[in-house]
Amino acid sequence: MRSGCLVAVACALLVPFAGLFLLFAIPAWANDRKLAAFGDRLLAYPPPPETFHRDNTADGSIALRGNGNHCDYQVRVALSTHLSEGSVLRYYAAARIPGVETERAPLRIYFERDQDADGLPTSFIVEAYDSTDAGLDLRCH
Repeated sequence: MRSGCLVAVACALLVPFAGLFLLFAIPAWANDRKLAAFGDRLLAYPPPPETFHRDNTADGSIALRGNGNHCDYQVRVALSTHLSEGSVLRYYAAARIPGVETERAPLRIYFERDQDADGLPTSFIVEAYDSTDAGLDLRCH
């Protein structure tokens, strides 16, 4: 009889905490899936000719950047190329990579400026970003 009371008290204490945890964890997990899919789309987009991925990963993050009540998704892919900066910029200006909830994610291109050896590939980063409503994801408040 006494052990049954202990189980009931433990359940009465743990169930609300588990429910509260899940209330905030499930939206974060859903946003993590959106971020992973966003990164996969950026990584799967074919690079320009004479360009290759430095590694086959996309680095991503979710945070509140700036003011407001929204989730900002940011994904980056590192590449190297033998093309000129202008050619790379033109290629990605025409790119149509779906965002988290938009048809086309805005892109930024960052070039490494310290490479001046002839014949070596130029390294650059393609960054895609998008925003959604924050919901209950605590990272976005």
